[in-house]
Amino acid sequence: MRYFKMLGIVLLLVSCASDEMGREDLRDIPVSTGEKITGGSVLQVFFLAGRQNNGTDIVDRTNANWLAMSPLIPLSQHNSGGFRPYEFPVSEETFKMRRAIEKVLSSGVRNILLKPLTSFVAISDSNFWGDFFLETEVEWQEMEKAYTELFLGFAALSDEFPQVRMLSIGNELREFATRRPVFFKGLISRLRAEYPNLKLTYSANWDEYDRITFWEYLDYLGVNSYFPLVDAKTPQVEEIKEALLPIKNDILSVARKSGVPVLFTEYGFRSIDHGLRRPWDNGPNQVGVNVNLQAQANAYTAFYETFWDEPWVAGGFFWEWFVEVNLNNPGFRSNENGWYINGKPAEAVVREQYSKVFN
Repeated sequence: MRYFKMLGIVLLLVSCASDEMGREDLRDIPVSTGEKITGGSVLQVFFLAGRQNNGTDIVDRTNANWLAMSPLIPLSQHNSGGFRPYEFPVSEETFKMRRAIEKVLSSGVRNILLKPLTSFVAISDSNFWGDFFLETEVEWQEMEKAYTELFLGFAALSDEFPQVRMLSIGNELREFATRRPVFFKGLISRLRAEYPNLKLTYSANWDEYDRITFWEYLDYLGVNSYFPLVDAKTPQVEEIKEALLPIKNDILSVARKSGVPVLFTEYGFRSIDHGLRRPWDNGPNQVGVNVNLQAQANAYTAFYETFWDEPWVAGGFFWEWFVEVNLNNPGFRSNENGWYINGKPAEAVVREQYSKVFN
């Protein structure tokens, strides 16, 4: 009898210690405050800037309260020996952004994340911007001057349009961001000084977020969630959630170390067979080829059930929303196998999730 009493006391002490450890762990979690960011992403900013376009219906159809505007902007190299060896088309791109912002504001969008996608194809051996790097310190410094000019130009749009509330200072730039952290810290410092009301993040790809060393200087730990998950043709919700669980734990671990809440700067899934095996490696978007609408809807459901209620998750931006050239004459077809959710079952999943009220 004495043995069982002692055993009971030991188990009670262990239980109390575990509870205390749990409370300590909870205190370490960087809790996101304010309204949950329920956003969507638009890549076709040039359509929004066009004269024929009359806005976007993303707010009405998905209940999104944020829009990420992600223009693709190429870096060019001048080999003529001039004083600017590298240059982004800052004036041209900010002019287009002004027109596009005006269109989306007239469509009911009230909060905007500017997320330029910088392309280095002209000076890189790889088509993927995450592989981009330069060989010499002189080249790095010259390119970084152009990069700074671009992002200061985009940040300045927040003075003109107060609805521009957040800026991503880079997108999936694995080699650049990990080789040049001092540059990014300096860029953050300058943006903080000149635009103190502008929230800042960096959009890290799924395979680099744990290697970024400047999270603590940002408002959000940005993750583009394209993790390889499940090999099945049409994975079920529970199967996807099981695959997401260790990823969730890893992201939380990085968030704890940085002290910054997580923002999914992109999350999305293609409507294609085996789309969760290697999400980045499923070929071009096509109509009527290996289309799997249920797989896409299941993936969105599993993602929300895994992440969305967590206090350390600030929200995110689904990828992506198709921009019609003319809303009165839609050209989008829902039987395509790409990332778009327009007119697919995934749209209803997003709309239902975004209709919920989060504190």
